[in-house]
Amino acid sequence: MTEKVTESKQGQETAQDKPRRRPLAEYAEQYRDLAQERPPVALGFSARLNMLWDLSGVAPPLAEGRVISLLAINSHWRESELRSWLHKDVLPPREELSNMVRFLVSLLGEHQDERHWEAFLVYGPGVVSSPVDHLLYREDQGRREIATLIYAQVTDRYRIPPSAYDAEEAFQRCLTLMYRLNIYELGDFQPGHLEPFKNFMFPRVD
Repeated sequence: MTEKVTESKQGQETAQDKPRRRPLAEYAEQYRDLAQERPPVALGFSARLNMLWDLSGVAPPLAEGRVISLLAINSHWRESELRSWLHKDVLPPREELSNMVRFLVSLLGEHQDERHWEAFLVYGPGVVSSPVDHLLYREDQGRREIATLIYAQVTDRYRIPPSAYDAEEAFQRCLTLMYRLNIYELGDFQPGHLEPFKNFMFPRVD
């Protein structure tokens, strides 16, 4: 009898320990509060997408008519949406992105995982490991080296300590702004670019 009473008490305690389910109306309100009208910008997406186009060798560089060339590859794409994908970190529709990645990865000449590439383009190296091996990085290495030099100039000029920012995020922002401003050589980077790069790379640093 004592054992049954003990088991009953334990059952009651276990039930009490479980979080109580709130009214559905409260969950509905919480859902509305957390919902976003637009998906968040995928920081660095355009830089990563342009890198993949660079590696595929299909289209000319961004500064040399890439957008117009891509219109010839898929007549259903619009110039405005291409520019948003390649310049503004706007994600294409899921089906469109998957088809684009499948096409580009097929041209790399290496065994690559399409889903890995797609996840990398969307979330970046801070979340997904880079699928780009040393061989594939070779063509983009020059631009990344320039980004590293710009990174160093900005942090030195404004005395920004490493503890004040996320290094990977800042580097992706640097690459993104380079693409937007058509900076492909170190000589393209002028003193007047310092402040815009500082504000874009380190938005939370005063």
